[in-house]
Amino acid sequence: MNYRHVFHAGNFADVIKHAVLAFCVDYLLRKESPLCLLDAHGGAGLYDLRSEEAEKTGEWARGVGAVMQAAGGTASAAEALEPYLRLVREDVADGFYPGSPLLLARRLRPQDRLIANELHESTRGALRGTLAEFPSVRVTGADAYECIRATIPPKERRGLVLIDPPFEEKDEFETLIRQMREWKKRWATGVFLLWYPIKAVSPLGALKAEAAALGLPRTWCVETLIYPRGRALSLNGCGLILFNAPYSVPEAVEATLPAFADAMRLHETHTAWLVPDA
Repeated sequence: MNYRHVFHAGNFADVIKHAVLAFCVDYLLRKESPLCLLDAHGGAGLYDLRSEEAEKTGEWARGVGAVMQAAGGTASAAEALEPYLRLVREDVADGFYPGSPLLLARRLRPQDRLIANELHESTRGALRGTLAEFPSVRVTGADAYECIRATIPPKERRGLVLIDPPFEEKDEFETLIRQMREWKKRWATGVFLLWYPIKAVSPLGALKAEAAALGLPRTWCVETLIYPRGRALSLNGCGLILFNAPYSVPEAVEATLPAFADAMRLHETHTAWLVPDA
């Protein structure tokens, strides 16, 4: 594995992903019935922003750092950014950024559980250490898609799956398209949050067309870009596809997106319903 998230922890992509994830979990927690949460690509769970790797790129300063600075400006910006910042503020103040498994673990109630999956052994060891204090968390080391297949549908029948591949494989988009079809067959009512990169040659049209063709109700996407879409040799932005989007989540994201865009000086943002409510 060449990808190491510590270089990118707390960047614009993490900020948007975790903001959307937080809105989803907020909604799901409104009911008392138990939840099963699955993070299929868990990573280390916590990242040192003072490390040589993080300082080398400085991406966090233009991401969560910029958002924290913007929250000290106008009252409207502070209000829009607070649902996200309250989840990460203390960690960032201590020089760390929490990954999605840690953010999810902190939200668990006694009746809920989290499966945090990480294929690579060295990273998985760090993840185990990060999540050791949470009794309702199980750390696994399977292939991400095998882990999803083994978990859904969960016994709770309610929950969320986060899919955040490193996209090191050339056929990752094609793999995702195949996997999406299987997810529908196994758990058509599950909430799935899928992250994808936006590069000059990313086959985004095929991915979103397939997501729409599945016909799952309330399929919605959001894209954020820091560079123009056609710029070569860089990560220009990222997107999230949300299947079975919880009610109020797309609207909440769209209401706060301008504040995030201003704070991080995003080049472009875009949201769209791929499949509207049935």
